[in-house]
Amino acid sequence: MRQVVRDLADGAQSLGELDFAAMCRRHGIPEPDRQVMRRTPRGRIYLDARWQASRVVVEIDGAGHRVGLAVSDDNLRQNEVVLRGDRVLRIDLIGLRVHEREFFRQLGRALTA
Repeated sequence: MRQVVRDLADGAQSLGELDFAAMCRRHGIPEPDRQVMRRTPRGRIYLDARWQASRVVVEIDGAGHRVGLAVSDDNLRQNEVVLRGDRVLRIDLIGLRVHEREFFRQLGRALTA
């Protein structure tokens, strides 16, 4: 519960790449490439986590992703990634803390599909 409160206060910055990598190991998921850069018609974007062989991307959304035009920006980014052949799983930060097991089950299914 303390971690959820910190996440609410700090947004996605409180879940570092090392935290996500540790979660992957805990669930038997291979570590992804992190902060993968892509060029799109809107410029450079960085993907939070990507498994190249499976063409699976995970985007972790903190509270800032729900404010103003961030939702539209995220939608445009995701659409571009999907149109280039990757599958994108979106995980909200609070959901990841509360439903970690379920999200990692989905990720496992995506990686083996």
